[in-house]
Amino acid sequence: MTETSRVQHRRFDHTTWIPALLSSHHTLITLLWTVGFALIILCQRSAVDRLLALRRVVPPPRPIPKLRHVAFNLSDFGAVGDGVTVNTKAFERAVSEIKRRGGGQLNVQRGYWLTAPFNLTSHMTLFLAENAVILGIDDEKYWPLMPPLPSYGYGREGPGPRYGSLIHGQNLKDVVITGHNGSINGQGQTWWEKYRRKLLNHTRGPLVQIMWSSDIHISNITLRDSPFWTLHPYDCNNVTIRDVTILAPLSEAPNTDGIDPGKFVLLVALLPFKYIMNPAASILTKTSKLEAYLPIRGVA
Repeated sequence: MTETSRVQHRRFDHTTWIPALLSSHHTLITLLWTVGFALIILCQRSAVDRLLALRRVVPPPRPIPKLRHVAFNLSDFGAVGDGVTVNTKAFERAVSEIKRRGGGQLNVQRGYWLTAPFNLTSHMTLFLAENAVILGIDDEKYWPLMPPLPSYGYGREGPGPRYGSLIHGQNLKDVVITGHNGSINGQGQTWWEKYRRKLLNHTRGPLVQIMWSSDIHISNITLRDSPFWTLHPYDCNNVTIRDVTILAPLSEAPNTDGIDPGKFVLLVALLPFKYIMNPAASILTKTSKLEAYLPIRGVA
């Protein structure tokens, strides 16, 4: 065989390796797996791109209804809903202006509004818009001290005074806390840990406490992660609580009762709840007398 024919033969052998390779069973499976994997990656990338595009389209906030003759936004008083700025002074200025006007509505817009405890006033509506969150400062030095509850006469978790509630009211009339399911978050995790480690000098405070008041309406909000009891109407008349969501962890959240009607509370309506999620207690009566207690529906 001449040198030229041997070179041609080698070239012929080189051109026949592709069909032989493809005829291999294992090679064909590997090729199909590689193509399928590439298609999956492309489909996932397309789905993620579509999801991100949908997230960029933020629906407009629901309009806040005007429920009083005068209404203010919390931001009108210098508040910043970034979850970092402390807005206690803004809440206090807003409540003071509503009191001066003889009543009014305070709108808490979308955002995270960090604050120390503050008081409400009579003839006031606190309206929490959709995705509005009132955050309680989790440092007890910002929480004022109050005398023990008269019905106890002593601190539940230690002698002497107790910490006040995040949102508080005394001797009030015609108070409404409502909204488009905005939240009041007590950031109780720090409180619970300090309680377990016996680092607190006084009894923890509730999330919302209204005392010696009448015509109280609480609805369409979420209350979560209270340092202590969540909602505590004490010695009040004509209290309506409805469509309220109360949340706390299933464990390691001591004494975060849902609703504690305390001492001579006249409840005219207590229906229906979205959920009360707490294994320790849903609704407890911390009281010597409960004057009226209507049937409760929809409690989880």
